[in-house]
Amino acid sequence: SVPVLLGTLFQQIYNMADSIIVGQFVGSSALAAVGACAALTNVFICVALGAGVGAGVLVSRYFGAKEYGKMKTIVSTSLLSFLILSIVLGVFGLCFSRPMMRGLQTPPDILDEAVLYLRVYFAGFPFLFMYNILSTMFTSIGESRIPLALLIFSSVLNIFMDLWMVAGLGLGVFGAALATLIAQGISAVFSLLIFLSRMARIQILKA
Repeated sequence: SVPVLLGTLFQQIYNMADSIIVGQFVGSSALAAVGACAALTNVFICVALGAGVGAGVLVSRYFGAKEYGKMKTIVSTSLLSFLILSIVLGVFGLCFSRPMMRGLQTPPDILDEAVLYLRVYFAGFPFLFMYNILSTMFTSIGESRIPLALLIFSSVLNIFMDLWMVAGLGLGVFGAALATLIAQGISAVFSLLIFLSRMARIQILKA
């Protein structure tokens, strides 16, 4: 349970980094633009987390029963299904970012920056889904320390990328969103590679 609790803490730090750095180095309007996106981004994060929990329940069931063949089927089916879902939601978000932000009554003076941040966020949506689903799958097979380590790595990387792109390169809200996308992408790829190695090890044990 300790890695899960620490993971929640670092997830909050991860989410706060963009707001703090943008507020310090760009200004109040940019901070307001990032903050205006929080309601929508949190909704989609909850969708990703819920999807991961559902897949994790099935993975833990077959892992505990040592039915590794069925577990492998669940893993591959879940990853493919949620990849397709994340692409569909990402495209939806890219196309409807402006109407959604207008629906939330975003002030006109920060609307463009908020839409830009949200569109970059949606472009990285498959990485967000992949990381969260793999995180619950790691926990389902008793490897809760791995997603925690990856989350800490991603949080630290996000902070450094934010500082470089926002403070160093002066990319503003776009830089903050791009830094988040890159950090999530690297973490998701590492998660997939490590999980595949664990699956290969399970196959060896089965044999």
